[in-house]
Amino acid sequence: MVYKRNYLWLFGVLLSTLFMTSCSDEHEALQSTDQPSTVVQASVSAFKVDGKISSVAGENEINDIQACLFENGLMTAVYSNLDQTSDSYSLKLKSMSGTLYMLANTADLIDLQQMKESGMTEQEWLNTTIKATDGKAPRFLAGKLNLDEQPQGQYVLPMTLQHGIARFDLLMRAGGAISIKSITLKNLAQASYLISQDEVRSPEGTDMQDLQFTFDQPLLKDTLGLAYVCEQTNTDLMVEVEMEMGGQIYVQQAALPSVLKRNTVYTLTVRKDALSADIKLEVSAWEDGGETGLHPDWDSHITVNKGLSVLPEGITISESGDVVSLPSRAMEFTLALNCDDELEFVSSQSSDIIVEKLPSVIPGDGVNRFLFRKTLLPPGYQAENVKVYFHRKGLNESYEEDCLKLVLEENPIHSEGFKFDRQNYTHDFGRYIDNEMGRFIMPEGLELVAEFDNEDPWVKIEKVADETNTYRVIGGWKPNDPKADGRKQAARLVVRRTSDGQETEAYIVERRNYGLPVTYLNGTWWCRYNAIGDSRNFDDQILSSNDPASLADQTVQEYLKTCSSEEYVRLWNAAYEGNNGMALQAVYRDGKVTLDGWRSGESNHINKAEPTSLSPDGYEMPTFDDYKNILSNFTIPTNWAGFYPQNDVTNKQYRSEIILEKRSGVQLDGQDLGELWSFSVRSVAGHGDEPLTFYGVGCQWSNDGVNRNWLLLACYNPEVTGWLVRGNNASLEHNGAGANNTRNVRFKKSPVEYIYQ
Repeated sequence: MVYKRNYLWLFGVLLSTLFMTSCSDEHEALQSTDQPSTVVQASVSAFKVDGKISSVAGENEINDIQACLFENGLMTAVYSNLDQTSDSYSLKLKSMSGTLYMLANTADLIDLQQMKESGMTEQEWLNTTIKATDGKAPRFLAGKLNLDEQPQGQYVLPMTLQHGIARFDLLMRAGGAISIKSITLKNLAQASYLISQDEVRSPEGTDMQDLQFTFDQPLLKDTLGLAYVCEQTNTDLMVEVEMEMGGQIYVQQAALPSVLKRNTVYTLTVRKDALSADIKLEVSAWEDGGETGLHPDWDSHITVNKGLSVLPEGITISESGDVVSLPSRAMEFTLALNCDDELEFVSSQSSDIIVEKLPSVIPGDGVNRFLFRKTLLPPGYQAENVKVYFHRKGLNESYEEDCLKLVLEENPIHSEGFKFDRQNYTHDFGRYIDNEMGRFIMPEGLELVAEFDNEDPWVKIEKVADETNTYRVIGGWKPNDPKADGRKQAARLVVRRTSDGQETEAYIVERRNYGLPVTYLNGTWWCRYNAIGDSRNFDDQILSSNDPASLADQTVQEYLKTCSSEEYVRLWNAAYEGNNGMALQAVYRDGKVTLDGWRSGESNHINKAEPTSLSPDGYEMPTFDDYKNILSNFTIPTNWAGFYPQNDVTNKQYRSEIILEKRSGVQLDGQDLGELWSFSVRSVAGHGDEPLTFYGVGCQWSNDGVNRNWLLLACYNPEVTGWLVRGNNASLEHNGAGANNTRNVRFKKSPVEYIYQ
C-alpha cells in the first residue's frame, strides 16, 4: 500500500500585530493589554496505519468549525469563525478556566448556540449522541482541552481534533486472481457519542444495521476509506465479502473487533494461499501511533542478490536492492533473494507477473531463488508499481513488509487510435472501419509490418515521410466482397528490428467485415440496392455476401423483372421520413396503399441530415451533384424499352444511358400493386460496366397514401433540392419537396484510401 504523507505542524506564537486587532463578540478581549493572549491552536489528527499518516483525499478537510466552553459544569460561551492559518485554527481565550470543546463539520448536526441558551450542562453535553444517515456515519472531528490543567506561562495551547468515526480499508493481496463483488459490514451501531468517553461504549438502545457495498466493476485493487462507521462496542460485528476467483463465487465471513475506536483504521485483507486455492479474509486494527504490534521486529528485509540472479538486458536493480525495474517486453528471469528465512511466494499485485520457486542450486545454501515470468506491456499503458509478496516459512502470518517492488516500465512504442488489451494484445473495433485506423510511433531501429493468417490483406502499413519513424495503419475496402458478411477480420501488426527482421512484439487489430453491393458509375461507387429497415444497421441491409442479383448472375433490374412477388416486395418496401433512419413500410389499408407510421407533421428534412448520419459505417448519402453526374436533365421514355442516350451529350465523360422497365402482378397484403417501374442508368464512356437501378415505394405526402412510381430520391443538400421521377409521365425533375414527403434512400461508398483485392 502506498501512503500519502500529510504533515500537520503546530504554529508558533501569533504575530503581535495580529493580537492587537480588536476582538469580535465571540473572541472576548483581555482586560489588560500588558500580557499576551493565550491562544488555542487546533489541528487535525490524521488517520494512521503502522504509525504512518494514511489520509484519503479530502478526508481532513474542514468545512466549518465551532467551539464551546464549560465552566463549573455549565456551557458559558460559544465560538465560531475561528482564525485559520494553513492547517490549524486559532482561538484567543479570555481566561484559563473550564473545559473547551471544539467541533468540525458539525454545523448541520449540532446547534451550540441553542444548547447554550437552553442551559446545557457538561454532563448532558457528554451524553450527546450523533446518528448515522442511511447507514453512513457523519464525518466529523472533535477535540477537548481542560484549561485548568494547562501549565502557567504557556501562551499557545495545542488541541488535537480527532476523527469521530472509525475507517475501514480494503487490501488486496491476491495478485489479481480475486475480484471483490460486494462487502457487507454487519450489525453496525447507528449512533455514537459526540465526545469521546473514558471508555468506548455505544449509547443505549442504539439501532443496528448492515452496511453493504456492491460494485458494478469488481474491485481488484486496494481501496482506502472504503467505509466510515460509528465508534462502538459491539460483540456482534461481522464482515462478509463476496469474491470471484477463476469463475467461481466465494463468500467469506470474519468477526470484526468488538470495539471500534474513533480515529482508528481497520483493514480487511484478502489473501490467496500460494500453495492452494484457499482464500483468507483477515481483519487488523491500526490505532493512532501504530501501537498494535502486528508484525515482528525483524532486522532484515527482502532484497535482491544481484550476483546470484540471472538478469536479462534492460533489468535494473535499485541501490537498496528491493526495487526491480523491468522493460515492457515479455521476459523470464531468475531473482536470488537475500533473507534470513526461507521464503515462499504468496501473491503478486499484477496478473502480468507469475512467480515460481526454484530449488536450491546447492542443498542448504540458504539462497531463495524464484523464477519470474513477465508478460508484454502494450503501448498506451503507463508505468506501474506492483508488489510481489512472500511468506517466511515457519511463521503463521504473512506481512506487508515481506515484498519486492517491481516497476513495470512503459512501452517505448507509442500508438494512436488503438488500445490493446493485456491478455490477447488485441484491439477490436467491434464494427466496420476503413481508412486510417491509427498510428505507431516507433523507436529507431524498429519497423512495423502487417501479416495475415488465411485472410485478405485488408490492412496496409505506410510510413509517414515527414515524421520520425511513424507508421500509419490503414484499413482497406474490397468492392463486392463475397466474404463481407459481418465476420471478424483480423491482422497482425508486427514490430520487428530493421537490422535483421526479427520480431520483437506483435498486436492484433480486428474489425467486422461488412460490405454493401456496389456498382461503379461516373466516378462514384453506388450501392446497388435501396436501404431497408434500420438504415444504419448493416444487418438489416442487402450485403455483398448475399447479393441476390449477383447470385442469379443478373443485373438488379433483370432480377426485379424475374424474382418472386414476395422477393420484390422485400427489396421494394422501404421509404424514409425525417432523420431517425427507420424505414416506413407500405401496407394496404382502407382501400389504399399507405406507409405505416407516416407523419404529416414531420419537420426534420432528410436532405439536411449530415451525409453519414443515416448510413452504416463506411457509406454515406450521395450529394445533389452525385446524382447530377449520372442523371443531369433527361426525360425517361415510357413507351420505349431500349437505351436512351440523351444525358449530357456535350460532356462525354459523364454521358449516360437509361432504360425503363415495368412489372405488374406484384401483390401486397393480397392486393395487386399495379404497374411498378424501375429504371437503370449506365455509363457510355467506360465509367462503369453494370447499370445502376432505381426502384422503390412511391413517395407519400398526404393521408391519401403513396403515389405509385413517384420516386423521390434522398440526397445530401442543405438547400433541400433533390431529384424526383414523376410517375404520371416519367419525367425527371429537381424537387426539394417537404420534410414529410417520404424518400427512397440509396447510399454510396465513402471515399476510401486503400482498395484491396
